[in-house]
Amino acid sequence: MARGRERVVALADMDCFYVQVEQRLEPALRGKPCAVVQYKTWKGGGIIAVSYEARAFGVTRNMWAADAKKLCPDLLLARVPEAHGKADLTKYREASKEVMEVMSRFAVIERASIDEAYMDLTSAVQERLQKLQGQPILAGQLATTHIEGFPDNLGVKTEDKEELRQCGLHQWLELLPFSDPSNPDLQLTIGAVIMEEMRATVESVTGFRCSVGISHNKVLAKLACGRNKPNKQTLVSQSSVPQLFSTMPVSNIRNLGGKLGASVTELLGVEYMGQLSQFSESQLQTHFGDKTGSWLYDLCRGIDHDPVKPRQLPKSIGCSKNFPGRTALVSQNQVQHWLLQLALELEERLNKDQEENNRVAKQLSVGIRMRGGKHASGLSRCCALSHYDAPKISRDAFALIQNCNTAGGQQAAWSPPITLLQLSATKFLEAPTVSSGDITAFLTGDSHCTQPTSSSATISNAKFLESPKKGPSKKGANSIQLFFQRMAEKKQAQAAAGFSLPDVTTKRTEPAALKSTICHDKESTLVSSWSPKGLVEQSSSSSNLDSLHNQLSLTRSETGPVETPLVSQAHVAPLEELGASSERPDLWKEECVQPAPALFQEEADCLALRSFPGNQMLCEKCNQQVSVWEFTEHLDYHLAVELQNSFSGSSSFRPPVPVSSPPTKGKSKSKTHTAPSAKRPKQDTVRTLDSFFKQVPH
Repeated sequence: MARGRERVVALADMDCFYVQVEQRLEPALRGKPCAVVQYKTWKGGGIIAVSYEARAFGVTRNMWAADAKKLCPDLLLARVPEAHGKADLTKYREASKEVMEVMSRFAVIERASIDEAYMDLTSAVQERLQKLQGQPILAGQLATTHIEGFPDNLGVKTEDKEELRQCGLHQWLELLPFSDPSNPDLQLTIGAVIMEEMRATVESVTGFRCSVGISHNKVLAKLACGRNKPNKQTLVSQSSVPQLFSTMPVSNIRNLGGKLGASVTELLGVEYMGQLSQFSESQLQTHFGDKTGSWLYDLCRGIDHDPVKPRQLPKSIGCSKNFPGRTALVSQNQVQHWLLQLALELEERLNKDQEENNRVAKQLSVGIRMRGGKHASGLSRCCALSHYDAPKISRDAFALIQNCNTAGGQQAAWSPPITLLQLSATKFLEAPTVSSGDITAFLTGDSHCTQPTSSSATISNAKFLESPKKGPSKKGANSIQLFFQRMAEKKQAQAAAGFSLPDVTTKRTEPAALKSTICHDKESTLVSSWSPKGLVEQSSSSSNLDSLHNQLSLTRSETGPVETPLVSQAHVAPLEELGASSERPDLWKEECVQPAPALFQEEADCLALRSFPGNQMLCEKCNQQVSVWEFTEHLDYHLAVELQNSFSGSSSFRPPVPVSSPPTKGKSKSKTHTAPSAKRPKQDTVRTLDSFFKQVPH
């Protein structure tokens, strides 16, 4: 098979799509000259779509409604609804989704715009050829198909378009080798049959009509689509390309309508696409580079390899508004106002897109055009899009374009005046889905992640004191929660072995699971972790204040009281019940630091700790005897405390520096006592891991 003729590609284009949507909503508009207009503040509004009946009177797009009425007095107008101060195209987008869904039943589609889609029919054609097994194609199967270059006008005396179409179709079918399924022209014809079926299905399901172009690539398919409209389709074969390109302006070719096309006509002195074939590939590469030169060399011969990319969803979601004439934006307040209005619409559409298509945009683009500015065609800038939040989107967009204001940031004016504002979201990725127990989602503050709920604050707060593992962990998403469940089971086993927990009485209104205390030994300070709910029981008796176990208390920093977690349950031994005596045992006086008098009103005194029986190991960090079975968790606890201290920036949990320590030299200071920067306000209390991981409100 010849190069460039391997595929069958089609482009479907809805005929005056906005008008068809309005006609479906209001059937009385069918068959009559009508147009769709947006806004009505000046001359009845601007026309954005025109029916073919109205085009016969000379009515075109971008014409004012009042001027169109002069050309066609019977012109009927349908208005685009407005939202956020601009046109609301929601109903047209919804109608487009209906059409794309039907088209996708027939082949792989690439959505090109709200009313256009490319289709790769290659696979569908091969399947159809296998079923036909050499059977001929009838002219009735191609009732609305035109064959480019046919009839050859030899002996044809009629000027009727339909008769010419039928004559050309019969000539084409007579030349097809139906017994050769590899023939490119036969494959194009099968593609045209499939498109006839697709168009009929779209009309029966949605009520909309479309025109189609069939060829070997996207460039030729787009050219073919516009050859015969409305509600028709055109087949362009490779043999018809020279004749077609001989009168085809360069600017009409896909991807040559901008600066590249202008440079081609200017540098090479050509007007029509067919004239490029007189240049060799090396000559084109000399002017436009190797890649572009080779592409132009193939393109002028009807060869293009751009694939049809499977995509039913738009690559970007955006909205814009023009400010022509006196409506141009001349103040910063006006710019901020309209950016917010655009951001509100963008937020609504992005949220709806995420719900329907399970994807999120990661980049925000803002485009502007200014009157008389050096960027006549406008400029665009982009930044990361982290949240679908309209106020934040508008603030980010304003920050991106603020330096374009030559009036200065301190001035209320904006110069040059803005005539176009545009916001769009791009770089779509699949929306992340996490389970409710995923610690990653918890730490990243994903508002969509559902966290486990419990009457005890222990399980949720326990996440902050789990130490990171150096090696790869084999635990599941709930490994931290399972850790505390194991601790609770161990406690229950210990209680069943003969250890009993004393009753606890408290007058505080906080949940029992949030009680804490700080105990000190002779040489170091201990900070405990959260105790699982259910290990501490409350009693209504007020005579057992001295037999508290794992009770929370408040320690005072220089600025105020701070709740401090308890020593890990892994190395806290159960306490012996003490009498209601006012005397304290010697062990208490040696091991515990007396709390401040103000704390006596709400908190009970610290109780003595004793070690578990059995094998013991000495912890070098706190000089405590710890059971060998709990030694690993005990070291993890110390690591968590060190991590907490590193974030809190406080020396509350560190051993005091001896007075005899030599002073630091010069003006250098210890990093632990460095004052916070101006950007981070000083905290009233010591920060903990809880405050560090707490989700920042948006």
